[in-house]
This record gives sequence, C-alpha cells and structure tokens, in this order.
Amino acid sequence: MNGHGTVTFLVGLGIGVGLGLLFAPVAGEDAREWLTETAEDKVKYLRRHGRRWIFQAQDALDRSQDTVSKVLKNSKTALDAVASRI
Repeated sequence: MNGHGTVTFLVGLGIGVGLGLLFAPVAGEDAREWLTETAEDKVKYLRRHGRRWIFQAQDALDRSQDTVSKVLKNSKTALDAVASRI
C-alpha cells in the first residue's frame, strides 16, 4: 500500500468511526449491555434446542435399532422356514 492509499484508508476509517459515533442509537455502555444480553439469550436458545435435537436423534436411533432388530428376527425366521423345507 502506498502513502496515498494509507492516507485514504485512515481518512475513511476516521469518517466511519465519526459517523458511527454520531448515529449510534445507544451509548457504549448500553450497547455492550444489549450485546451481552443478546449473546446470552442466543446461547440459552442454542443449548435448549441442542438438547432437544440430541433427544430427538437418540429417539430416532432407538426406533431404528428396534426396526433393524425386528427385520433381522423376521429374516432369521423366514430363513429357518426355508431351511426346514429343504
């Protein structure tokens, strides 16, 4: 980056910071508090839903295991029936 590009970048950065401060909807402390509360709410939401998804996945696996067991049992019974006829 040459000297002109650096100056342009710094001027743009300064204008951006100035506009951000001028048009900020809340004070810095209020913004930090809002961000903290929002982040905590999102973490709680993800934990709740994550647990629910885990329980749903475990339930689906249990049902699948039962289905596979039934299919294997029925297959064994069918094979035994065929074998007894031979």
